[in-house]
Amino acid sequence: MDKLRSYIQNNKDLFEPESLPEGHELRFLERLAEYPPPKKYIRYKYLIYISVAALLLLVIAIGVRFLKEDPVTSLFADPCTGESYSCYYDQIVKLSDQIEYNTRTFPKYKRQEILMNMESILPVSSEDFSEMLPAEISGKDAERLKKEYYQRLYEGMKEIASLTN
Repeated sequence: MDKLRSYIQNNKDLFEPESLPEGHELRFLERLAEYPPPKKYIRYKYLIYISVAALLLLVIAIGVRFLKEDPVTSLFADPCTGESYSCYYDQIVKLSDQIEYNTRTFPKYKRQEILMNMESILPVSSEDFSEMLPAEISGKDAERLKKEYYQRLYEGMKEIASLTN
């Protein structure tokens, strides 16, 4: 670049064959004085702030996405630890809805197979198992058996749900 500049300055007569009209330089300098110098640095300063703000927004958006409950990761955690059987029943119903939603794009035969397996273990109501228990069982034992029963059904539903991911 310096070579080009020095070449032009050394050979000005080659680049300016015609002389400028009289007073041209004065008029040009007056016009130049009317306009303020361009503020290049302010543009760059705003560009840096905008870039930082966009990056911060992106990081926050990604963080919020990963903080939301992800159905795939929630499959591996037991949401009803220490709770009653009704919690497991509610989780089974949620998983069945999720399975139906996730299989809507599957081929028809595969979707039917998964839904049939799901329906075979899906209880009709939360009191389904209670009706099958003998009347002689104490309330505490009945609660424990219902919790174990629905917990196993929930684990089976997790297995079926893992086929849809």
